[in-house]
Amino acid sequence: MRIHIKKEHNKFRFFLLFLFFCHFSYGQSKKYESTYGKEFKQLKKTSYNSKLISLSNVKPEKKWDNYQGGPINTTDSLYYFSNDQLCFSFPTNSDKIRNEYLVFYFSQKSAKCPTLFSLLKYYEPIIEQSLTANNLPKELKLLPVICSAFNPNSANGIGGEGFWHLNYPQAIKYGLTVNELIDDRKDFKKSTQAATRYIKDLHAMYNDWELTLTAYSSGVVTVNKLLIRHQAKTYKEIYPYLPEETKDLVQAFVAMNYIYSYDTYGAVSLNPIIGTDTILIERKLEFEAINHVIKTNSKDFEFLNPVLNRDAFPDNYTAFFPKGTKNKFMKFKDSIYFYQDSVMLKPEPVLPKFITPKNGEPFIYKVRSGDVLGVIAERFNVQVSQIQAWNNLTGTRIDIGQKLTIYGKKSSIKVGKSKKKKKKVKEPKSIKLNGIQTTYTVKSGDNLWIIAKKFSGVSAQNIMDLNGIDSNLKVGQVLKIPKK
Repeated sequence: MRIHIKKEHNKFRFFLLFLFFCHFSYGQSKKYESTYGKEFKQLKKTSYNSKLISLSNVKPEKKWDNYQGGPINTTDSLYYFSNDQLCFSFPTNSDKIRNEYLVFYFSQKSAKCPTLFSLLKYYEPIIEQSLTANNLPKELKLLPVICSAFNPNSANGIGGEGFWHLNYPQAIKYGLTVNELIDDRKDFKKSTQAATRYIKDLHAMYNDWELTLTAYSSGVVTVNKLLIRHQAKTYKEIYPYLPEETKDLVQAFVAMNYIYSYDTYGAVSLNPIIGTDTILIERKLEFEAINHVIKTNSKDFEFLNPVLNRDAFPDNYTAFFPKGTKNKFMKFKDSIYFYQDSVMLKPEPVLPKFITPKNGEPFIYKVRSGDVLGVIAERFNVQVSQIQAWNNLTGTRIDIGQKLTIYGKKSSIKVGKSKKKKKKVKEPKSIKLNGIQTTYTVKSGDNLWIIAKKFSGVSAQNIMDLNGIDSNLKVGQVLKIPKK
């Protein structure tokens, strides 16, 4: 089956044929929702590309309707891949109308293609230089168009990321850095050089462009296993068994070749003016610390340094700053690091962890007026830090009426059950007193626990017993202090 789309002369016929094309193929399944349709569909929502275009004096039209392209036919000899006809290099996409990506791309060409191919013109010199160096067909410049639509943060769902959807092993093999903080797959020049070398090696392995691109997207191991398992030799034979996320790269690539060859879509030569200062960051530095001290913006750092995986510059990293900020950064460099180290990254105090006593049972203590953690801890012969750990307290503040869980010995503390009387908590006995040691006048901020610590061998309970008081104190009150 062939559909021939004529140029200008018969617009109505074109419309009818296009509707038929949509009904036949577009409705069969929604391939355009896969990896190679997603980025195309969201092209204008990509923050990186939006920023890049906003910095250009020349901008693509939002919509392009003045088409001057020639006819499109799935077996048309007007379209080439390298020195061969496109249908010969990719035969499974030319024997009948079933390339759903052609319908999808063409249906949104007026809104998407002006921006997409303007971006392609911007990156084209870097791509063509690398393709020429590796003696590869120039049409492969459309591969990042398909994979990422030039979104550096694009991902294919099975590990491929960046402009060219390189997997981690291939990225490392071809010299890219990929770690927790840096991902060179988001650097267009470096990833282009790695991707074109990889494609060259794949084609030398398969000598078949359909299998080459399939191995590029789905992995060499996957392709080789399927060829052996199904005793196959062609892409068409293994297609049904490929990973769903990446199985359609060949169809998408062929469709984009048709779309690209059809018209220019008013693509313009972008000329973004990106002013930068270059600064060597010797020690890891968070964006937030810079923003706080010299009033910069994380979005600017993300745009100028797309290879970074998080909002921080790594050790010994050559960073790009907005133009005009270098002098200010150097002037306040010490203050920036001080803010980062003493405020942002200041470690919180870690309370010691205590294991629930094996011979202890929990009971609930209700905080009374005048109680402080020190007094409560001494009363029940436990540590303040234990009470904090048992009750998830980060400080020493407690409120009247607050309920605290205390662990005590089974022999002295029982937890009452339903229909049984609860036994009173047996508090530690006070030491035997041998007279008055001295007196103490209560000062502002004092409590019984603090006062007791001033005298060796004396507890808060001892002072309460000797003076016949509870834990409530008044400034100026004179207390008798026992001696042991």
